[in-house]
Amino acid sequence: MEELATDYCGWAGERSWHTHDRDLLVSAVFRSGGHVGLMWAVRPWPGAAGGLGASVTTWLEAGEQMTSLAADVRAFLAKEYQ
Repeated sequence: MEELATDYCGWAGERSWHTHDRDLLVSAVFRSGGHVGLMWAVRPWPGAAGGLGASVTTWLEAGEQMTSLAADVRAFLAKEYQ
C-alpha cells in the first residue's frame, strides 16, 4: 500500500500481490484522473464447494486517500501481530 501511495503520478499495467496460499489477492491499476482501482479477492477454500470466493473493487484518489489507506493497513497489521 505504501508503495502505491508514493506512486501517485501513476504507473502502467497492473500490480498484484497475494498471500502464500493465495487466499487473498490484491491488484491495483492506475486510471486517468489520478484514480487507483484496488481489487480485493478472497478465496479461502479454493478446492471446496467449487472454489467459491468473493471480490470487490474500491476506487481511491491517488495521493492522500492512498496514503491514508496505507497508514490504516499498517496500523491494523501492527495490532494483529503484537
